[in-house]
Amino acid sequence: MEARVHTARLAYRSAAAALVAGRPIRQQAAIAKLVASNAAMDNARDATQVFGGAGFMNESAVGRFYRDAKVLEIGEGTSEIQRMVIARELGLAGA
Repeated sequence: MEARVHTARLAYRSAAAALVAGRPIRQQAAIAKLVASNAAMDNARDATQVFGGAGFMNESAVGRFYRDAKVLEIGEGTSEIQRMVIARELGLAGA
């Protein structure tokens, strides 16, 4: 779980550094959004597995994290849209 969080932080710091340097950030921003939302969802799913049935309880912090992570996959552009942006920025035809 920590490795996923670390990778997501590196991705958004890379995008932030490009922004500060005045370089285009469309691809870096899409990568950061995709990596962070995937990390949040995977970590929430793993935490739910660790906590078992208690992880699904509405009163549980793990249950709230799972619901919040799912919203990250949908809000601010779905993961599929982020993949399309990345592919387009790489110059892949038909993306």
